[in-house]
Amino acid sequence: MPHGVALDPTGHIHVGVSAASQPSANHQFVGDPLELLGRPAADQPIDGVQLLAAQLWHVADQAARQIGEPITALTVTIPPTWGPRRRAQLAEAAARASLAAPAMVTAPAALAAYTRAHGLTAPDGSCLLICQADRHPVTLTILQTSADGYRELATLSIDLPGDLNQVLAQRIVDAATTDDDPLRAEIALSQQDPDSSALLESVRQARQLLMTQDRAPVLLPAPRTPAVITHDDVAIAAQPLLDRVHDAVRDTLDAADIDGQHLSGVVLRQAEAIAGLQDQLTTATGLTPAILADQPHVLADGALALTAPHHHPATAANTHLPRVRLRVRDLTSALLLGACSLILLLQAIFTADITTTFLRVVGVRTSLPQLGAAGALAVLTAFAVAHLAPTTWLAGAHSTSAPEPATGSLIRRGYLAAAIGGAIAAGLYGLATGTSVRYDYSPYLKWTLGSAVPLALCAAVIAATAPRIPANDLPAWLARTRPAILHAAIATTGIYFMRAALTITPPVDLTGMPGLIGSAGAALLGIATALTASRSRTIRTITAPGLGIGYAIVFTNDTNGAVIAGYLVVLTWWGIRLTAHTLRLAFPTAGAALRRLIDGREA
Repeated sequence: MPHGVALDPTGHIHVGVSAASQPSANHQFVGDPLELLGRPAADQPIDGVQLLAAQLWHVADQAARQIGEPITALTVTIPPTWGPRRRAQLAEAAARASLAAPAMVTAPAALAAYTRAHGLTAPDGSCLLICQADRHPVTLTILQTSADGYRELATLSIDLPGDLNQVLAQRIVDAATTDDDPLRAEIALSQQDPDSSALLESVRQARQLLMTQDRAPVLLPAPRTPAVITHDDVAIAAQPLLDRVHDAVRDTLDAADIDGQHLSGVVLRQAEAIAGLQDQLTTATGLTPAILADQPHVLADGALALTAPHHHPATAANTHLPRVRLRVRDLTSALLLGACSLILLLQAIFTADITTTFLRVVGVRTSLPQLGAAGALAVLTAFAVAHLAPTTWLAGAHSTSAPEPATGSLIRRGYLAAAIGGAIAAGLYGLATGTSVRYDYSPYLKWTLGSAVPLALCAAVIAATAPRIPANDLPAWLARTRPAILHAAIATTGIYFMRAALTITPPVDLTGMPGLIGSAGAALLGIATALTASRSRTIRTITAPGLGIGYAIVFTNDTNGAVIAGYLVVLTWWGIRLTAHTLRLAFPTAGAALRRLIDGREA
């Protein structure tokens, strides 16, 4: 966005106005409100703080519209020469724009932080030389690294009559126009009229083209013909700067009271390449500069790298979502899942084929995978109860005097209780089965706990990490953690029908047709498996009919356990996906860091 600001006769402020498109003469135009900061009030025709506040508000408003969230933190890069006066004015502008107090990072420190984040190592206590050639005047800064950032030791500006673009524009105009051409005077006096501004912009674009080609055109104001510049033209215009670099580096080192041996790195920031500047810095310091030329957001990225550890965004751990009194209908999900779990457990027990010898049980045949499904649904019931913890409170338990627990604390308690309670319930299922059939409970306990423990572990991981989820992501996360009741009910119905068909128990003993009912149950289980395996509507639409038909075709007494085991695997996969999603929200940078580590090892 252009830095220009225009003030119309009614007092309305227009931001993002470029010098090349200045408004009419009855508007007051300011090329950059930052240039007004630090001046005495008598020397300011317009309130620079108010203009800067308008700029900040506009940028924050556009950013909030883009991301759909309010701006809660502000980081600003500032020149190294700014002192308390201009820093205070910047903070006042942020306050007028209804923004948080800005974290201010000097531009050299931001450049150093960016290079460190991208591989430039500098031991604590060593020094860096930062050359900012993307601004006028060119500035040299010495920074000393420390564990918590950088300390500025010295700053020196290489003062020249004009910046490189202006010097180059003057040479082009002198060569392409006659002595009486008014454009010569406009460029020499640095007048910001449309012709000179357009010429300077054309020179800047031509220098960018020279980074990839040998010649570049420069458009002169009509009716003048365009000119062409080469690398030699840029080198001649930059020679006064290059002649002063060596002495400027020496003076900066002296001002910082260090020698060249104290430098561990040199950083050169330039908007367009300046031929010979890198070589001059190498000669003066003995170090090859790290070049920053094509990164438009290098200052912002570097400043954020320094200030991000000091920002404390809202997370579930310090957020309080609204809570309502727990109603019976809120328990519908948990009650239905619990009923599904108990139905499968009781059917497995009551339909067990028990073999006795002299009144002693010597063998029991029942569906062990079905017991596993009952145990898994017991943990899923605990998930449904834990889902209610952050947003509801029990009747008679809510107190306005006691401090309200944070949502993250409620999530941690709820899912930790789900992990423990669900595993205990699954274990009791196994013990209850062994007691009911009067046989060794070990195989039943292995299936009920074996199916429940992976889901319980997922609940434990969620309990540990969910409080770190950003507050803005909490509503969507809570909606995703709610178990799908319909899918579990369909699976329960399918498993029940399959078992009933194999044991000729209700409803098959009344209706007959065990093959048809068993195949229908297998089809329902296949559909439930497909619905649980993926959140994609397209994938569900394709796989649900396929699995339903496939399960119905292959259903026999021998495949009954296999298809139920497949559903248990998919149910575990649901828990793993939910846990992975929670980890991604809680640790958003961990995945990128791991990928960078893997890429580095591969390289």
